[in-house]
Amino acid sequence: MNETLKGRRVLILVEDLYQELEVWYPYYRLKEEGAEVIFVGTGRSKHYKGKHGYPLEEEKRVDEVIDESYDAVVIPGGYAPDLMRRCEAMVRLVKEAHERGKVVAAICHGGWMLASSGILQGKTVTCFSAIKDDLIHAGAKYVDQEVVVNGKLITSRKPDDLPVFCVELIKALA
Repeated sequence: MNETLKGRRVLILVEDLYQELEVWYPYYRLKEEGAEVIFVGTGRSKHYKGKHGYPLEEEKRVDEVIDESYDAVVIPGGYAPDLMRRCEAMVRLVKEAHERGKVVAAICHGGWMLASSGILQGKTVTCFSAIKDDLIHAGAKYVDQEVVVNGKLITSRKPDDLPVFCVELIKALA
């Protein structure tokens, strides 16, 4: 195990219908680098299933981490972000993380949470093409690239982009 991210604490947001690769790939890459990684759910359930049925257990509810110390929030895609953004506390967590200068990283449909949290005005971002209009209407400039780094905001389009997404996430936390 590498120690690059030792002492760093990363929250991965989860809900039903999450995209399995977009949760588990960053989870293991961050752990390999020495980060503490915590699955944070809406609290609607203790157990969540991915788009393909792969189970995941919530380690903390979002209302338990609002005031805790952490370094980054990762928002995976799938259809989970549409369920996440219905949870006021989860939207607030993303907004406050951004306002506090934490790393906020979203991939694929994770951009829905960025739009709902109101942090996209004037930002250049990418996402899965089907939701680009949502991000544009939220004030972002959309570009079709593997990864876009805008300060501490990191965005990617799809599972194929995970290697470069994780490289930029680890770089931002190192």
